Amino acid sequence: MFGKASESCDVYSFGVLLLELASGKRPIENLSPTQKLAISDWALPLAREGRFSEIADPKLNGNYVEEELKRLVLVGLVCTQSKPERRPTMLEVVGLLKGESKEKVSSLESDEMFRLEPTVCSQKTSGLDDSSDCMSKDTGVDVKQEIDSLAETALPVR
Repeated sequence: MFGKASESCDVYSFGVLLLELASGKRPIENLSPTQKLAISDWALPLAREGRFSEIADPKLNGNYVEEELKRLVLVGLVCTQSKPERRPTMLEVVGLLKGESKEKVSSLESDEMFRLEPTVCSQKTSGLDDSSDCMSKDTGVDVKQEIDSLAETALPVR
């Protein structure tokens, strides 16, 4: 339909979920009728600047362990990289979330993705690339309609 089912697609989706849990935000924010901002594109510049407290769900009222929030956000962002081959495996994700290797968690901050500028996605209505893996090669917008649909039908948990 919008992308091929694969482990890297599952990793991407899990990364979105991690960012939702950390921030309390929806996966896609409507900026205008033609522009949407993915949660990963919103969180990435804040993480680059080390502003993790601005990513934290305001409903937490500051009641969280800063290092754990940082780890959650970094892992979420690494999982949502546009290049599927750069995403970790789920086994690696579990290890990162458990904090099994502090060096690996620290190395996430120096990852190449923290040097790239995010883009605001324009809504794509046709011409989806069936060869993509969860995300289009240009802006990663071919899953937005699917995510929007899931977000609208999901039961509110907050």
